[in-house]
Amino acid sequence: MKNRQYFQMVFRDQHLWVGLALIVVSLGCYFASGIFDINAGDTFSLFWVNYVLLQMYFVYLWWGGNLKSGRRGRNTFAVYLTLCLISCFSLNRSIEIFYISADWWAIVLGLCCINNMLYAVKDAFPLKVRLLMAFMLGVSTCCFLYLTFCLLPGCVLGAVGALFFGIGLHVFIPLLFLIYTYILVSKYVWFRKKHRYAYLSGIGFVVIVLAVYTTIWVNAVSIINRSYSLPDNKDLPAWENVARKAPGNPVVERLLKAGLVYQTARSGGLGDMDGFLDMPRRSSFFHADQLHDPLVVIADLICRPYISEEDAAMVLCTMYDSRQETQKRLWNGDRLSTIQVRTNADLWPSLHLAYTEKVINVYSAAPDDNAWNNEEAIYTFHLPEGSVVTSLSLWINGREEKGILTTKEKADSAYQTVVGREARDPAVVHWQEGNTVKVRVFPVAGHSSRQFKIGITSPLLQQGKQLVYSNIWFEGPDATAAREDVQLNFQEAPVGVELPGMFSRKDNTFSSTGPYEAAWQVSCTDPGVRSNLFSFNGNSFFVAPYRKELGAATIKTIYLDVNQSWSIAEFRAIRQLHYPMMIFANNEWKPATEELFQRMQQDRYSLFPIYKVADRASALVITKGNVMSPGLEDLATSRFYEEVKRSMDTSGRLLLLNLGGELSPYLRTLKEYHLFRYATADVNELSQWMSSKQFPQDLDNDHRVVIAPAGITINMEENAGVSNAPDHLMRLFAYNHVMQKMGWQQIKDDDVLTTAKEAYIVTPASSLIVLETKQDYERFNIKDDLNSLKNASVKGKGAVPEPHEWALIVLGLVCIVWFKKKRAVAI
Repeated sequence: MKNRQYFQMVFRDQHLWVGLALIVVSLGCYFASGIFDINAGDTFSLFWVNYVLLQMYFVYLWWGGNLKSGRRGRNTFAVYLTLCLISCFSLNRSIEIFYISADWWAIVLGLCCINNMLYAVKDAFPLKVRLLMAFMLGVSTCCFLYLTFCLLPGCVLGAVGALFFGIGLHVFIPLLFLIYTYILVSKYVWFRKKHRYAYLSGIGFVVIVLAVYTTIWVNAVSIINRSYSLPDNKDLPAWENVARKAPGNPVVERLLKAGLVYQTARSGGLGDMDGFLDMPRRSSFFHADQLHDPLVVIADLICRPYISEEDAAMVLCTMYDSRQETQKRLWNGDRLSTIQVRTNADLWPSLHLAYTEKVINVYSAAPDDNAWNNEEAIYTFHLPEGSVVTSLSLWINGREEKGILTTKEKADSAYQTVVGREARDPAVVHWQEGNTVKVRVFPVAGHSSRQFKIGITSPLLQQGKQLVYSNIWFEGPDATAAREDVQLNFQEAPVGVELPGMFSRKDNTFSSTGPYEAAWQVSCTDPGVRSNLFSFNGNSFFVAPYRKELGAATIKTIYLDVNQSWSIAEFRAIRQLHYPMMIFANNEWKPATEELFQRMQQDRYSLFPIYKVADRASALVITKGNVMSPGLEDLATSRFYEEVKRSMDTSGRLLLLNLGGELSPYLRTLKEYHLFRYATADVNELSQWMSSKQFPQDLDNDHRVVIAPAGITINMEENAGVSNAPDHLMRLFAYNHVMQKMGWQQIKDDDVLTTAKEAYIVTPASSLIVLETKQDYERFNIKDDLNSLKNASVKGKGAVPEPHEWALIVLGLVCIVWFKKKRAVAI
């Protein structure tokens, strides 16, 4: 029989056509709950639609005699089983047994179902295709054998559940697939030699994949257990050694996420009467979509690491930059998305600074049927070095409410109370390590959006003769579908502007509209620093060019901060300087041999123990930038953290040379606190400095802060002048001055808050918060400081009148009113 005639004969069977049509309808119902905003009750209703269609098709097949043995029955029964599997996963959305299927697992199950249905027309395919189909039967046998074992402990409960409209019978569907696969194999495969080998090859392929995967898994578990139990530095938490030494492959990532993200087998295995798999649950340490991956389940059942879930979350946070997923939450945020971003920035090229406002709309796809569906939005903003948050607003009842600056403790207490207990409107922004800040907004009600605004004062990066403005990007609710409107306002005519093609220009304003993009930048020619001044409270602030100055440096020992960013050539070049070199390994300082260097070079990152440097005045630390490492606060429970904090009391700054690259979050935090006399150079330039016993000088003092990336210093003088520059000069000076003082000079938080309130800046000791009512501020004793710069704003000149100027203004207004009244009386 020709292929065409065979297809015509098979597809004349209306039972088959009806079944295929019902598969399309069932899949539509199944995916509808994921595509549209459907609550749990509606999800269960969609299951009932699938289940009724399934039972109607069963009755239709039985009435038409298609459930009898024979080819005709086998053809339609494959379609019926596919409908059963769809019904199973539809029920799983309401009564969860499995997590969401990993992509590869969902695809394999779909291919197995398609392969079963194609056996209805197998004779129409050439031999190679039929062999591939036999191979897929082998894969299908393994897949449904796995599902059968997973559900085996629930068979008794399923039998009882069968009394309720037969719903409990879903637990036996994988077993039905196994029986059907056995029938296909016995009828079409086993008695043909090539087909039998193809079928066995499918089973063998699955076994080989499992063997390879579990071998890699067991090896990774061995490395993690060894690193966890034998840390290089006993002052550090055990998980840190794992983050530094564990291989960074996908298997290790899944191993660490087992139990946090990936479903695992219960400790009792098949003997656990509560079920073979852990029931779906929300991890308190890691917030992400939870997945079911059979490879992870089986490998985890064979071998598990010692590491706890909390420590595993910290390792993931470090290795894969998953800090956003490990943020502590008061409310859920799974169904939030960022839908609109509006960026408005003022740029002053002659001052090397900019002020950026981002207005963000966040939307919740959660049902709006009750207040328990409210969600909490958490954003992490990544700022250029030296930047500071200078404004925060939240829209409440359609009106913009500006933030008030207070202590971090008061802001955190108010937010925790209002959100955790009273579930009302606040927003707060906190300083974080590594040039980041965290914004929390609550509530975002179901099927609605919230809008907030954050303002950031930043220096412009100087690259040669160019100034670069980089977009301030964020992590938070998914922004892949967000739209962004950008407007860049140059406050003076720019020269040599280079920008992405998405921008259009009108005079000195550049704008664009389109999909949100996190990474973009605009540059212009550096016009040089021009006359500028901003005055407030009897002090004047002005910008001056920064020029590197060398100062005396007596170096006796070089300490190497080695990680995978280093090259052996750099080590050998430093060795040619002929200075004693030390490396910290196995809890002690050791001479820097090439063998030791190569061993330490395998580490993903390094955490240099500055407190173990005894000869700080004559020591030079050489590092190389690596963007990966824990932050200092990540180590807060360790002795390492306490010792580093204690070492800040030691006067003087440690010499730190960066051979290139961005500093790690750990070193970046210590640099923000001005603990280093810092420089960036190659080994040749270092050799010249050391031959003359010099090193770049530290120019910061009480009246000057250096912002090296921008190529400027901001200076303060104790006199009042006429302001012709924005207030951002004072804000940047105050922030960098506070960070300098919070380092080794250790000023008190009260002094920090006084400076922060005057300049209205977010620091480690101060935060901005928006509360719903005036009574809320009074309840938490949060008061605004009238003698301050207040929230920054775009196009704000910042020429805030001095107190005596306010008196003159008020006197002038009184005179005007008096003269007007006198004139009216005279008339």
